[in-house]
Amino acid sequence: MEVEASNLLSLLHQHLDWYPRMELRDIYKLIYQGSLGPEHMVATRQEFTRHLVSEFETLIPNSEQRLLEPIRADLSLFRLNLCPLKSRHGTTDRLIPFLLQTSKLVNGTKIDLLDTWAIFIQLCEESRLESFRMPEVRRFDRWLARKDYPTIHHSQAYRREYQPAYRLILAQFIPELGLTDAG
Repeated sequence: MEVEASNLLSLLHQHLDWYPRMELRDIYKLIYQGSLGPEHMVATRQEFTRHLVSEFETLIPNSEQRLLEPIRADLSLFRLNLCPLKSRHGTTDRLIPFLLQTSKLVNGTKIDLLDTWAIFIQLCEESRLESFRMPEVRRFDRWLARKDYPTIHHSQAYRREYQPAYRLILAQFIPELGLTDAG
């Protein structure tokens, strides 16, 4: 998975426009998911299904939220936000096989993650992402390296402000499910 700096920059600017309270850890999470996909979220089919159905039942429908958000610069992988799905009377039944298939088909590597993260750092060094200052970026990068670039949660500010509830889905499945932002 090769990422062009200009494409990554466009993707990050798009997310920062949508979510201006994003912090470094939210950018990293976006890059992590875009690089490695959802595999870390799928232990077993039964556990995945139980967790998704349980979470979906508690969500408040929200038609104001964006249904789909690209998380890869090549637009092959998206976050599917569950609250707008629920507002469209969507259910998890048809969704589950496509989400599980996404976890099997997305096969990024740690090298993909590190390469994309390095491009992000380069963009910051070149002052092309003015939201993040280099001392903070370097400090966070050192922390990630010590932890071997782990899976992390969204920042508290991001969770409080945006209440993220989503799953990752390959773009190829979106038409099959009839999912578009226009509906």
